[in-house]
Amino acid sequence: MKKISLLIALTVCSHNASAAIQLMATRVVYNANNSSATLPIQNQSNSDYLVQTWLEDPNGGTTSIPIQVVPPILKLSAGKSASLRFIYSGKSLPDNQESLYWVNIQEIPPASKEENVLQVAVHSRLKLFFRPNSLKTTLAEQAEKLEWAKSGNQLRIKNNGPMYISLDSLHAGIKNINLDMIPPHGEKTINLGSSNIGNTVSYGYINDFGGVTEIKNHPLN
Repeated sequence: MKKISLLIALTVCSHNASAAIQLMATRVVYNANNSSATLPIQNQSNSDYLVQTWLEDPNGGTTSIPIQVVPPILKLSAGKSASLRFIYSGKSLPDNQESLYWVNIQEIPPASKEENVLQVAVHSRLKLFFRPNSLKTTLAEQAEKLEWAKSGNQLRIKNNGPMYISLDSLHAGIKNINLDMIPPHGEKTINLGSSNIGNTVSYGYINDFGGVTEIKNHPLN
């Protein structure tokens, strides 16, 4: 019988229960006063896997990135752990705000010894934030300083600070909204529809450890 092996790549942006290679964090925060940053990974399968890694800029480009991830490819034995290391060359990135990159981890399973096997190779992505030394603030402080303003049936969120703020939840009686990351000196507008909100909002943001920190009763402008 002819052997057929089909490999399918599945892209995810967070941990995935079907992935053999598990990422032990949901984001990488690279403080510039450190010589490098790390991301622990673990092979939770019973087979040896190859792991390929690379960085992308926010537009999906892979050239002219002054941060290197090492190793770019490694073999990770069954049940073993390793750490990816990120090294900044010291050039090109602004020193007055964070820079954002995407970390890509592509698992490559071993060739199957079975016939007619469907193999799934999970491609995971997570964010890397490069934080310059000159930022004399914290993510918690900047999340508190978000400006919220209501105008008609719209809610505007303005980030006047130098950090990326990833909103996780908004408690204002608004349903089916798409909360996302607000870049440094950026803003986002939410359509309130027929929702009736008061003079304050409560919201959650994703902190440096990947957890959610809640901010209660923030005033609306």
